[in-house]
Amino acid sequence: MQKQRKRSWLMALPFVGGCIATGFLGSYLGGGFTRQSWYEDNAKPRLWPPQWFFPTVWIGNYILMGLALWQIWLQRQKSNIAGSLVIFALHLLHNFSFFAVIYHFKRRSVYVLMDVIGLFSGLLTNVVFARISRAAGWLMLPYIGWLFFTTGIKVLWWRMQTSTIDQE
Repeated sequence: MQKQRKRSWLMALPFVGGCIATGFLGSYLGGGFTRQSWYEDNAKPRLWPPQWFFPTVWIGNYILMGLALWQIWLQRQKSNIAGSLVIFALHLLHNFSFFAVIYHFKRRSVYVLMDVIGLFSGLLTNVVFARISRAAGWLMLPYIGWLFFTTGIKVLWWRMQTSTIDQE
């Protein structure tokens, strides 16, 4: 029984690895590893974490997303999971394209819009996942909390800059 449980957890690795690889590749290709003065040189709200904190949390989020996806995959014999997989894939595509979009436009308003889209698509993913697997829903909750937090601080950051709207 112990060996079977261990093998079962090993089956989660492609799901987790795929999510991490998608996030890393999207960040790398989109310019997430290069300095962006339009972003870095602006004052940030007090709640803004240090820059090293973001990739650290995102690795954890992608691990949880991969585990949630694996939980959905385990339900494929009992439930129709096709729709939830499409919603998850679209959300992951949003995450993949995030840096490419915001660094192309270099506008705080686009950054906030991308965060809002990510929050709502993340919430939708969580809802459809939770309907299929309670474990998947629970695994997505820290990620959803992170999306609420980051969207909130990005809105505050954007609002702080409204006096300099001509720079927008």
